[in-house]
Amino acid sequence: MWPVWPVVLRRRLLVAAGLQLAPTVDVKDRVRFVRRNVSVGDGTRINRYSYFEDHAGVHIGREVSVAAHCKVLTTTHTLGPAARRAGPLEERPVRIGDGCWLGTGVTVLAGVTIGDGCVVAAGSVVTSDCEPHGLYAGVPARRKKDLLPARESAAAGQ
Repeated sequence: MWPVWPVVLRRRLLVAAGLQLAPTVDVKDRVRFVRRNVSVGDGTRINRYSYFEDHAGVHIGREVSVAAHCKVLTTTHTLGPAARRAGPLEERPVRIGDGCWLGTGVTVLAGVTIGDGCVVAAGSVVTSDCEPHGLYAGVPARRKKDLLPARESAAAGQ
């Protein structure tokens, strides 16, 4: 019975702190939310040591798997003049669609939307939007393969 208590307590504390977590969300220990400006859909799992710098808001859909050591960032800087290249701070929200899987160590940068059903390979850096149902990999992440949508993948046994 002891292993269940940390999970239940963690979820209750995160909701009390202002996160919008659906009832079946599983957030492992050592996950950090900077401002608690996050909404997470049913069935989503967020693994250890992941970091959400959520100044502009992060929306994570249903049935998403976020592996360990992932980072989701919502701030960046515009390019400034030569005297100081890091210009003014910009805040841009991030959206991760339903059914996505982010592999270990993925970094998602400010303003990115990852479409439904995407897989992002371990260690990738997502710098721009990902169209739905694709396998993305690399630095920066690029579409490597088309994946079948849910109905078609179930029929094909995928």
